[in-house]
Amino acid sequence: MSAVEQYTGRFNLVPAETSAPAYRTPPHNIEAEQALLGAILVNNDAFYRVSDFLEPEHFAEMLHQQIYEVASKLIRAGKTASPITLKTFLPADLDIGGLNTSQYLARLAAEATTVINAADYGRTIADLALRRNLIGIGEDMVNAAYDSPVDFAPREQIE
Repeated sequence: MSAVEQYTGRFNLVPAETSAPAYRTPPHNIEAEQALLGAILVNNDAFYRVSDFLEPEHFAEMLHQQIYEVASKLIRAGKTASPITLKTFLPADLDIGGLNTSQYLARLAAEATTVINAADYGRTIADLALRRNLIGIGEDMVNAAYDSPVDFAPREQIE
């Protein structure tokens, strides 16, 4: 289990413990997110391999969304995105599985994938985000079917 997965505090990490029973965990791959972010922090060229299709909201982990967003802003501004430059823009008081922000960023860089694999990892992250969105759409449809007003025809809901 990764350090991020161990932390279940204010960042709503996946899988987060909730009071409702969870029968299934939404599809995610924290290790792929970590490896891709590490690759970007080690070699900013990795960002350009995924920047056309990968958005911050594709990351399941909220902290990873923040890291990707800050890194992309720095890189697009012509600056270097590294553990040293990113830590300025992230909360310093985080406790991520016993690691502070600087230590976590350094760990990401140390466990980075190669630039060559960046696009594959990025596509995996985007595909899993699409699956989570599909699950959300399905849940919305089910909830709407259960809670439909009497005058709302089922055919209208299908459309």
